[in-house]
Amino acid sequence: MSFTEKPPPGRLLLDDTVPLTAVIEASQNLQSHTEYIIRVQRGVSSENSWQVIRRYSDFDILNSSLMVCGISLPLPPKKLIGNMDREFIAERQRGLQAYLDSITQHPLLSNSLTVKKFLDPNNYSANYTGLFFTFTRRILIGPLTSLRVNIPPSHLFALPLPLPLA
Repeated sequence: MSFTEKPPPGRLLLDDTVPLTAVIEASQNLQSHTEYIIRVQRGVSSENSWQVIRRYSDFDILNSSLMVCGISLPLPPKKLIGNMDREFIAERQRGLQAYLDSITQHPLLSNSLTVKKFLDPNNYSANYTGLFFTFTRRILIGPLTSLRVNIPPSHLFALPLPLPLA
């Protein structure tokens, strides 16, 4: 949508240049997992904020998507036994907040479609992992097929591409 177009009825025009912030406000234990309630805000106005609920597995999927791009951030480790313990959840929440802070404070990561879909699913609702692989396949593999070079996608992502985070 160009800046001269009007948004569809019931939707606001989204200024994608305004940075997002994300704060884990609380956590809630369900039967077999914990959900983290994240307050996301676009810009300085609290009127432009919303909540998203994410499980640890959602953070793990985000992290895996970023690792495919060669970006490695410190995600708190998984724990199979004792993962519902109150102290463990509090410690994990602090680690997940540090993870979110690393992402939202980095100019390239915070503007990536993968991160925007994680933090703002209402405005970015497509299957971002599928889109990423489709895009990568077209850009990296497409030109090679005309040269009769056959490279499986798994080989392309085996080598990390370092991205400076500072």
